[in-house]
Amino acid sequence: MKLLSSAETFNLGDTSFRRKVLIEDYKTLLPLVKQVNEEYGAWNNESQSVFYIKVLNQTNLFSRNDSEDPSKRGRTLTNALVKIGLTDEKRSLSSVALDWINESITPMDDFEKLFGIDINNLLFLRQLVKLRIYDSTGHSYFYPFRVALQLLIKYHNIPQQDFLTIVHLIQPTFSEQKIKGIVNNYGKVISNDMIFSEFLDNNFPEESKLKVSNGLAHHLFEDGNINRAAFNSVFVNRKTAESQDIYYDFVEKLLQFKNESNLANLKLLMQVSANEKIKKAFGFGKSVFTRKTNVDEFYKENSDNALLSENNQDIYSQFVLSKKDDIVREYRDMTKRTFNLTGIIDFSNGLVNATNQEILEPIFGSVSVSGEEKYSNYEQNLNFSFYQDISLSNILALDHDVIFKKLQESLNVTDKATVLSRVATQKEDKFRSFIDKKFSKEVILKILPLFSERRDSEIHNLVSEYATIPTIFEYVVGIAWYHISNEKFSISKSLNLTLDGNMLLLSHAVGGAGDIVINYKDLTLMLEVTLMNAQAQKRGEWEPVLRHATNLTVDCAPRNVTTLFIADELDDNTINIWRAVAQVPMKSSNNDEYADLVKIFPMTNNELIELLEQSIDEQKLLTEIDASFGTLATDFDFSWRRKILDKSISF
Repeated sequence: MKLLSSAETFNLGDTSFRRKVLIEDYKTLLPLVKQVNEEYGAWNNESQSVFYIKVLNQTNLFSRNDSEDPSKRGRTLTNALVKIGLTDEKRSLSSVALDWINESITPMDDFEKLFGIDINNLLFLRQLVKLRIYDSTGHSYFYPFRVALQLLIKYHNIPQQDFLTIVHLIQPTFSEQKIKGIVNNYGKVISNDMIFSEFLDNNFPEESKLKVSNGLAHHLFEDGNINRAAFNSVFVNRKTAESQDIYYDFVEKLLQFKNESNLANLKLLMQVSANEKIKKAFGFGKSVFTRKTNVDEFYKENSDNALLSENNQDIYSQFVLSKKDDIVREYRDMTKRTFNLTGIIDFSNGLVNATNQEILEPIFGSVSVSGEEKYSNYEQNLNFSFYQDISLSNILALDHDVIFKKLQESLNVTDKATVLSRVATQKEDKFRSFIDKKFSKEVILKILPLFSERRDSEIHNLVSEYATIPTIFEYVVGIAWYHISNEKFSISKSLNLTLDGNMLLLSHAVGGAGDIVINYKDLTLMLEVTLMNAQAQKRGEWEPVLRHATNLTVDCAPRNVTTLFIADELDDNTINIWRAVAQVPMKSSNNDEYADLVKIFPMTNNELIELLEQSIDEQKLLTEIDASFGTLATDFDFSWRRKILDKSISF
C-alpha cells in the first residue's frame, strides 16, 4: 500500500465499508469480483456498477439506496480487498484469494501450528506479516503489523488506544533503528516514568520540533499573559492559521475561567468549547466538557478532566493526545478489526496482549520492520510475493533448527511435539476459563431463546459484533453442549469456527466438515446447527447434513457416530427422510466406502434449552438414540435394482 502525498497514516479499509463481519464478507465478495472480472475483463465504471448490483441482489450485506452511485460503491466496497492483497488494484484476484475461496490454502508449516489458529486466521496472519506501507514516493516502507508484534513481544496490557496510535503514527520514512527506538521508549510509559502525551511529543514531534521536554509549554503558562508567538509555536496547526486563532481563544477562556470560576466566564468557556475544531484538538472528537449551567455542578461533572487540573501544562498534554488521536481515529478501528483476524492478538478489556508471547519472540523478535525498495517491485504484479499463498517460513526465511532451539529453551521442552501439545493445552485452558467467566450456563440460557425471537442486536451485544447471527448460533450451541456434557471433551478442537485471540468467534472455518465434532472416549458426536426455517431446510439442509454425517461415519469407523441436527424449527419430511435413510447403506463422498447405519437425530432449540435447564445426562440421550436406531439395521440387498430389471427383461 502506498500513501497519498497528503496522507498522514494508512487505512486498511474504507470509511464507506463499515461492516464488522470481515472474514465472511470478504469470502462473499471475492467470488462476485471474480465473476465480474470473467464477464467484463476490466475494472471500470461499468463493471464496478455491475459488481455492486450483484452484491445487492445476491447477498444481504447492504441495503439498497437509489441515491448512491453504484460505480463508486463497487469501487469503495473492494478497497479493503486490495489493501490486504486479496486482489490487485485492477481487482484481479491474487493466488491467496483464489486458494482461499477454493479451500486449498497452503497447509500450515511447523511454526504456524504453534499459534493454535485455524486456516482463516492464518491467511490474514501471512498477509499482514507481508504488508508494507510505502511513502508517497514509492521508495521507503515499513511493516505495520510487524511493528505491532514488536510491541506485543516486549509489553503486557498495552492500552488499546496507545497501541493503535503508535502503529498509525509510524511513517514509512522512519529507519529500522528509529522504529525500534520508539518501541523501546514506550517502556517508559509502561513503567509510569512518562505519560503517553509526553511519549508522543518526544517520539512523533510536530515539524517545529518543539517538545514538552524543552519546557516551552511549561513556560508558556508561567505568568497570566500568554505570549501569542510562543503559543503558536507550541499549539501547532500546519493547515490554517485560523485554527490557531480558535485554539488561542479557547485556552484564553479556559485559563480565565480557572482563575475566576464564575458563571459569566463559564458561559464564555462553554460557547468557545462548542467549536468542532476545539473538539478535535482538545476533546478527542467529542465535547470537551460535560455541559452544566452551574459552576459547582460543572466542576463536579468534570472533576476528572485534565483541562481543569491545577497544572496548566496538562492543557498542552491533552492537545498533543487529542491531535494525534484525530489523525488516526478514522482508521484505527479497521486496523484493530483486521489485526484481530489473525487470532494471535487479544484485544479484550481495552488492553492489547499477545495470545502467546513466548511463541512470538523466537519467530518475530529479529524480523525487519522497515526498508527501502521500489514500490513497483512489491504491489504492481500478481506474481509478486505479496499476492502469493506462501507460509511464514518462506515469507520470513526462517531457519527451522534455530527457531525451534530458541523455542525449546524458552519453553523448557525437548521436542517439537511437546511444544505443539503445550500450545493446544494452553488454548483449551484459556477457552474453558473464558467460557466460565463470560458464558456460564445461566448466560447461555439467557441467550438461546433470543435466536427464536430473532432479537439480533441483543445477541450481538451479548456475544460478538464480528460474526453473523447463524455463526453465533453455532458457537452458542457448542458452548451449551459444553455445559450439558458430563464427559469432558476439547471444546477448542470441536468447534469448526474461526476464533479471535480472545476466543470470540469470527467466522465459519474453511472446509466441508460438520459444524461441531466432539470426540468422546467411545463415541464421536457431530452437532449440525442451522437457523433455516422448516421450508428452507428441505432445500438447504437435508442433503449436506446427510453427506456430512455419512462421511464422518465412514471416516470414524468402527467408532460409534451420532449426529444431532439442531434448529429453531424442524421440517417433518426432512426428519422422516433422515430416519428412513438409516435403514439404507450410504456411500461416502470422500471415498468408495459405505456406512451401514447413519444416525441423524433432529432436535429443536427449545429442546436443547430443556436439556440444559434440567441438567440431562447427555450419555443417557445418546444411549437412547443408539437403541432406537439400532432397530432399523437390516441386511440391505445392494442388487435390488438389478433384480427388478433382470426379471423385467426375462419376462
